[in-house]
Amino acid sequence: MYKCYRLIFTLYSWTLFVLLWLSSILTAIVLSVDAKEKEHVFNAIERYFSRIAFKLLGMKVEIEGVEHIPQGEPVIFISNHQSMMDIKLAIACIPSNISFVAKESIFDVPILGSYMRVSGHIPIKRNEDRKAYASLLAAIKNLTTKNKSLVVFPEGTRSEDGQLGVFKRGISLIILKSGRRVVPMAIDGSNQFMPKRGFLSHPEKRHVRIAFGKPLSFDSSRTDREYTLKMTEELHENIVRLLHK
Repeated sequence: MYKCYRLIFTLYSWTLFVLLWLSSILTAIVLSVDAKEKEHVFNAIERYFSRIAFKLLGMKVEIEGVEHIPQGEPVIFISNHQSMMDIKLAIACIPSNISFVAKESIFDVPILGSYMRVSGHIPIKRNEDRKAYASLLAAIKNLTTKNKSLVVFPEGTRSEDGQLGVFKRGISLIILKSGRRVVPMAIDGSNQFMPKRGFLSHPEKRHVRIAFGKPLSFDSSRTDREYTLKMTEELHENIVRLLHK
């Protein structure tokens, strides 16, 4: 009986997310017809519809430290990654316009790919590190002119058990080259509701905590291995502290 309930709730959840996502696209298209900054319209509309989705799911989303997010300054949000739901959570909880980094193949999917491009999200080839790094830096410079922040999951993939994985060192180079401040962000509990392994969600585990840390600044004049490794470790420690706060 419980497994049947989980199946029904999972189907309801996915149907709800898809329908509201399509509704947000149609709404954004209509409202952005004469808009100069279409990305901002799409971001704002998706944020609104994402919040509606979590309310209709009965999710209890606890947000801490939102006052640490600088106003009017594009930053790089560094977050752990527990579930597919994390992207929607970030969109719903970050009060400023943001872009995500996603693998290039997603941009080839009909409708979804077009939406990703119009929304200003960034495609990268994960199997070609140098090209991915160069395209990402170019994209960050472009985002700066639009006053948009970037959300990055430096683990590179979702956690199997909710534990924080190793950060890729490349994130430190991206931060240093961009010259942006970093806002640590921790997502706790999304893997309990929607784990990486398995199709069914757990409707009894609908509590998620999102915590933002104080902005971090780094010395952009240094890109040597010793400094970037130390920096990557510091970023990792900040997320750990937020997760266990």
